Amino acid sequence: MENEPPAPSPQFMPDNVFVRRVLIFFAIAALAAALWTLSELLILVFGSILFAVVLRAIAEPIRHATSIGERWALLVAGLGIIVVLGIVSYLFGSKISGQLVTIAERLPDAADSLTKQMPFLTIPELLRDTSIGSLLMSAFSWGTTIFGALFSLVVMIVAGVYIAINPLIYVRGFVRLFPSGTRDQISATLNDAGHALRRWLGAQLIAMIIVGTLIGVGLAVVGVPSALALGLIAGVAEFVPIIGPVIGAIPALLLASTESVDTVLWTLAVFVVVQQLESNLIMPIIAGRVVELPPAVGLFAVVALGILFGPLGLVLGYPLAIVIDVAVKRLYLSGVLKEPVHPKGEKDKLNEPI
Repeated sequence: MENEPPAPSPQFMPDNVFVRRVLIFFAIAALAAALWTLSELLILVFGSILFAVVLRAIAEPIRHATSIGERWALLVAGLGIIVVLGIVSYLFGSKISGQLVTIAERLPDAADSLTKQMPFLTIPELLRDTSIGSLLMSAFSWGTTIFGALFSLVVMIVAGVYIAINPLIYVRGFVRLFPSGTRDQISATLNDAGHALRRWLGAQLIAMIIVGTLIGVGLAVVGVPSALALGLIAGVAEFVPIIGPVIGAIPALLLASTESVDTVLWTLAVFVVVQQLESNLIMPIIAGRVVELPPAVGLFAVVALGILFGPLGLVLGYPLAIVIDVAVKRLYLSGVLKEPVHPKGEKDKLNEPI
């Protein structure tokens, strides 16, 4: 019988390598836990960046048209926003505020009246044990909506102004967190994401104004009370694509239910017609091919971020999904898989062989 070779001795990992790997594992776990704990703060940071993008998008044409400095252009842009809001408040403020108070007073009674007509569970009971239901209930909680939203809005505006004044210092600081070989790719991704957000925000703002106006006029024609305020609510809700129009229709339908069944049907018809115009005419003309985000991806992104982060995640879910979409295309499809990424605004040719 031939002598068999001796079995190889087990290789032991040096103590310093083992300790280093354990420390790296715990550091990554601690970082993940910290990010989850500070998730609401991260959403506020993204909201601040979004406001900075808006402010700089307004300031840039002012700077090119007048040849004034960048900070002066930002100041003019900020003052312009304040002036526009002041004019709108002066012209419609008292009427809108009065109608909003009326809506706030009548909505609970309208909801109670509707639930009494249902032969089964009430609306809160139907939504209580579902994640989406919890999100909607928290979104319609007046305490969360008013005080929390106001505080978050103030924080985002103040931080957004600081970011808009000198964005390069924040971009460079963020890029320096990555290895030197990937910094150019990270910088290009941030640049693409900023351009995508700017185009989407411009198109969305115009769509909000058109949809809010059409809804307000349509509700006034069919005889729904507080039509101007309901149009404002619908226009603001339009900022959240896909889900926003549904949320914006709920107060109008509840108030219409206190009038008559015909009023409810006409109100529903107004929202259906306006949303069909928005989907098939307004957004294609205004936005064109601004954002290449599939509708289903946008829907799940809005719902998922809303469940994770509450109403603020619901509001910022779609623009955050745009940033993630740009990052996946730039860093993964182009950087890792080496697949060609089409220029912005150019659709992928899905019929090409993989």
